[in-house]
Amino acid sequence: MQSHTDEPAEPTVMPSLTKPFAAFGAAAGLFAILGVGAFREPARQVAPLAPMIITAGAAAIAGEVLGRWRRLQDPKLAREALVLWVAVISAIAGGASGAVVGFVTWGADGCMRFGLGGAVVSLAFVPSCLVVFDAARRAGRARHGSLVAATDRRTVLSTVLAGISFAGATQVPAVLSANTSTALPPLVQVGLSVVACLGSTIAIVLLQKRDRVARAELEAHAGEMNWLERAPLDGELDTSTPPTQEPIDLGLGADRWARTTDATYRSSARSDVVLRGSMERAVAAFDECALRRHRSLVVAAAGLTAVCVSFALRLSVFL
Repeated sequence: MQSHTDEPAEPTVMPSLTKPFAAFGAAAGLFAILGVGAFREPARQVAPLAPMIITAGAAAIAGEVLGRWRRLQDPKLAREALVLWVAVISAIAGGASGAVVGFVTWGADGCMRFGLGGAVVSLAFVPSCLVVFDAARRAGRARHGSLVAATDRRTVLSTVLAGISFAGATQVPAVLSANTSTALPPLVQVGLSVVACLGSTIAIVLLQKRDRVARAELEAHAGEMNWLERAPLDGELDTSTPPTQEPIDLGLGADRWARTTDATYRSSARSDVVLRGSMERAVAAFDECALRRHRSLVVAAAGLTAVCVSFALRLSVFL
């Protein structure tokens, strides 16, 4: 009989959100304090390194909470409830990081003011947090090491990069109004946004290139489907000799596809399983991820364009 180890593996759990949220939080903390400087004089006096580090830590804790809270991963949970809880956690993280930044900069007098401001500003990043959370939740649907699992994780990374680019574009009002930080030269402040947006755009393009290579591999396997036969999940198979190759795991579905010959049937009941999973579901997952990665690229390119145009408009005033 087929051994227990031959049974289809269960999908992996949702990947950790600690590192993605920490990276996004660092960018949000840095550019939020620079962007708020367009409207609030006290924000211009804050050293940008402190909010970047503090917000990265607060966001990492928020990501850990979101990743471990099983109720939020329940497919039956209403979308409105999910949005509400993500907003609440984001506001708490933003308020806590703002309070710490206020204390570091102004002492006890700055805790309440910066804490409230951090909670309010964090709400602007709730849509980005939701997109990252949704991408990570989808990344738990496929078996570890499979083709779909790999493209799902690239989607999580591209989503985080799009959020970083969005954060970089939040200081466009500061650039247009020339109300830049007193701790950074204006060109350095603009340069940080350009680097964040341009780097995110290039990284997403590279992820798309890797995904096209994986998609070509998937299509090659799809072309071989006519030469494969469905292998029984609970049938009698001879496992006395090892398979000629490790099966390629598509990641979704419990189907097993084998390459058999007449000689194989005459000699034993054994057939080599060369492919695992559902080709239709794998193709649909790749198409979905490609669409989401394209949207991430649009967001990153839009952020880069906004920063460059605002800087050009501001520079034209002096020419």
